[in-house]
Amino acid sequence: MLDLYVPFRHRLPEGAAVVETGKSVDYPRVTVNLPVELSYDGRTFQECATTLGGGGMFLAVTTPLPTGTEMRIRFRPAKHLPAIQAKAKVVYQIAGRGTGIEFTEIDPQDRQVLLRIIHRRTADRGREARVPLATQIYSDEGMWLAFSRDVSVGGMFVETKQSLSVGSHLTLRFHLDDQGPIVVATAEVRYVLAKSGMGVQFIELSPADRERISAYVSRFRALADSTEGAAAA
Repeated sequence: MLDLYVPFRHRLPEGAAVVETGKSVDYPRVTVNLPVELSYDGRTFQECATTLGGGGMFLAVTTPLPTGTEMRIRFRPAKHLPAIQAKAKVVYQIAGRGTGIEFTEIDPQDRQVLLRIIHRRTADRGREARVPLATQIYSDEGMWLAFSRDVSVGGMFVETKQSLSVGSHLTLRFHLDDQGPIVVATAEVRYVLAKSGMGVQFIELSPADRERISAYVSRFRALADSTEGAAAA
């Protein structure tokens, strides 16, 4: 089962030992069962990734790796795709569960491949359950309309070919189909998926609208889970 779309800052579980890298985890992620080859200190190991994101992965390693450990990794994100090679660093550990690593050097095209795979999988889950949100976008470049199916209290993925550069600020206006007033939020572009859209993080959002979004996400999460349960029965 996939994790619900989590577009922004990764909440680390309690007990995670963390090393600061000066970066935040700004990408969506999904649950996987992915073989990964790790190379460090002149040795090579085979491990398994249980979570994959555009910025890194979580490894179910049997032997804890010290935070800050630098390594090279190699993995195939899908059977029909070539292997991806990248440099990474250990950024946190969870006792008895594994290690979180962050990509420190990865080809931009490879990152786009990962984002496209993750976006496709998160979009497929609950696609019938979620109603696309018609969204008005206002920026220094003008105003246009777009759609989003993936919204959370942290932000949303906006499906548009008219993307802005990372770091750009914009204003979003959209209805949640809950009989309430229009939601107005100021957001920042955190990543761009070529020809598909952009992930944005809310930086100004009223507490009332945040609660409404949380209720909206919970409602459709329950509907998606019930749909999956019925399909599996």
